[in-house]
Order: sequence, then structure tokens, then C-alpha cells
Amino acid sequence: MSVAARAADEVGEFLRVAVLWFLLSPAFAPVNVVVSALPFPLERRFWHAAVLSAIGVGVVRYYDPSWELVRGLVVGVATTATFLSLYAFSGLGRVVAEGGTWRASVAVAAFWLVGLGVGVALAHPRTWRRVRAHFGVG
Repeated sequence: MSVAARAADEVGEFLRVAVLWFLLSPAFAPVNVVVSALPFPLERRFWHAAVLSAIGVGVVRYYDPSWELVRGLVVGVATTATFLSLYAFSGLGRVVAEGGTWRASVAVAAFWLVGLGVGVALAHPRTWRRVRAHFGVG
């Protein structure tokens, strides 16, 4: 394999990981709300979601290197939709805006974990194979 071909492969892999990180980032964005819900003041830099999404990409790439980018989109959208639905209808937004409590932070973290569970369940290989077979894709 030539140097140019290896360099092209590396650039392609880098772009794939970057797109996967971009698609998985919404799945970890609720972490910033969890941090905001804590009852003590923290410096508001909101880098927690970016670090966790990078770790998430690393875990995905380690366990399933052939992960399709559409599955990353499904995880991001499903997690965000589930979290926002639970968070909006719970009325915790007011509590978080007023400084947060331990109960609110635990509830918001639980909402995020439920949303993440829904997203991961929808992107699970067995579920993904069934959906692809149902719609006749590939």
C-alpha cells in the first residue's frame, strides 16, 4: 500500500470519527443540564458533554468499528427527543433555573439515562437488523 493510499485512509477514518462525534454529541448534551441542576455553583463552561461524547465515540469505535453513521444519528435524535420530552413535562426547568436541588439533579440525570437507553436500544445491532430487514435495506 502506498503512502498516499495510507494517508487517504487515515484522513477518511478521521472524518468518519469526526462525523460520528458530531452525530453523537446531542446524546450527551443533557449532561450540561444535569450539571446546571446541581445545588452548588459550578463554573459554567459546559465542556462535560463534549468530553463524554468523545468517550462515547471511543467506546463505539472500540466495540463495533463498522458502526454506521446513521446509527449515531438515531442515538442522538432519540436521546434528545426522549430527554426533552421528560424534562419539559416534569416542570424541573424552573427548579434548575433557580439554582437546582439534589432531587432535581438526580431526576434530570435519570431522564438523561432513560433517553440514552432508548437511543442505544434503537441502535442495538439486533434492533438495527430487524429495522433493515423490515424496510428491505441492504
